[in-house]
This record gives sequence, C-alpha cells and structure tokens, in this order.
Amino acid sequence: MRKFMLKPKENHQGHHFIKKVTSLIFALILFTFPGLLAGEDMKDRWAARQIYLENCAACHGFDRTGFIGTSLVPAELKTRSQAAVRSLIRHGIDGTLMPAQSCRLSLKKLRRLSYYLKETPAEIVKRIKIGSDGNYEIVKNKMWQRDPKRIKNGRSLFDEYCMGCHHPTIEAFAPAYSEISAKRDIRAIMGQIRFPYTSSLILGYTDQIMPVFDLTNNEIKNLGAYVYSFRK
Repeated sequence: MRKFMLKPKENHQGHHFIKKVTSLIFALILFTFPGLLAGEDMKDRWAARQIYLENCAACHGFDRTGFIGTSLVPAELKTRSQAAVRSLIRHGIDGTLMPAQSCRLSLKKLRRLSYYLKETPAEIVKRIKIGSDGNYEIVKNKMWQRDPKRIKNGRSLFDEYCMGCHHPTIEAFAPAYSEISAKRDIRAIMGQIRFPYTSSLILGYTDQIMPVFDLTNNEIKNLGAYVYSFRK
C-alpha cells in the first residue's frame, strides 16, 4: 500500500515579503547606478563629477541645483543637446559670470562633463522606509546641515583651521559666523570654504585673505554645518 506524506504548508506571506525586498534592492541599485544596464563606465561618471566639483560647484552648487549660477540638473537641460551644453561650457556666455572653459578643460573632459550634466541625476540621498508588509516608500530628505554629529565634527574643524580669524558671534579678523549664516545658505557657505578665491570674486570682495584648506567633501559639509548652526 502506497504511503502518502503531507507536504508542509508553504509560507506564502514570507516568500512575498522576500520577493518585495529583493525587488527593492534591485530598484535601488538601478536608481543609484542608472548606467549599469547601459554599460556606462562608472569610473568616467565619478571622474566627471570631480571635474564638476573643481570647476562648476562654486557657482552652480554642490548638488547642481543652483546657487549664483542656474540649476544644472537634467530636467533643466532637457531642451539642450550634449553638444549645446559642451559649447556653453567651452565658450562661456557673454554678459554673464559664466566664463569660457576652453583653456581649462580638454575636449575629453568637456564630453565627460556634458554627459554627466545631461544624463546623471543629481546626487540626492533619500531615505527608504520599508513596512512590515514589504511595501516601501521614499521619505523626505533629512536636513543634514542640522545633524548634531556633523555640527560637533565641524566645531573640531573650526578649532583647527578657522578660529585664528573667525569667532562664532563676534567680528574678529573676519566676519562672525552668526553674520555669515544670516546672509548665506548652506551651499554658499560650502562654496566659500572650498573655493575662497573664486567665490570672493563672484561676491565682489576686494580684500580676500582666506586660504584654501585641504579638506574632504565630508569635512567641508561638517564645517559648513557648524557655521550654518548659528543661523537664527
């Protein structure tokens, strides 16, 4: 007589949850690295970002959403071809603060930069919230400049690099941080730290003695957050 064995019930709910989480991870990979399926060379992408940071961020913002210059995210450039973007960068725009970059950037760098501006989303960090049922949503960005840990780390950088000229609330050899934070947003503060000479020319300062500091992007964010913390 043939024996029959009962199969254990499958945990469909658990499988459904795992499937949703796997789909989420795959979606996040594609969202973060949109060029993977297209065969884009990621080294070129990050090299292009470095070109942008060194030549464009002081006016157009670290996140490309604009500061003194206009926003350079793909949505703002959709009416221009890559060739048109390269031409604007190469020759500048008469009657504006946009300089010609033909003497600073090679054709290869111009191509990398124009592709980066046209095809790469701005580097905006989003938080993902996953529910117990496996559904997820993208929640609003945190205001990193208000992060207490960043502000604390920025205070240490202030003690090391800035306290010889600046004071948090009293004007010394340079303006007080309370005055700076009242007049500028976080992007302007970071631009002044990273590109003091360029920013001073753009802002019309005649006496500029602030040196260039060898700081990482994260350290500039921390120091900028500390300065910005005096904004009321």
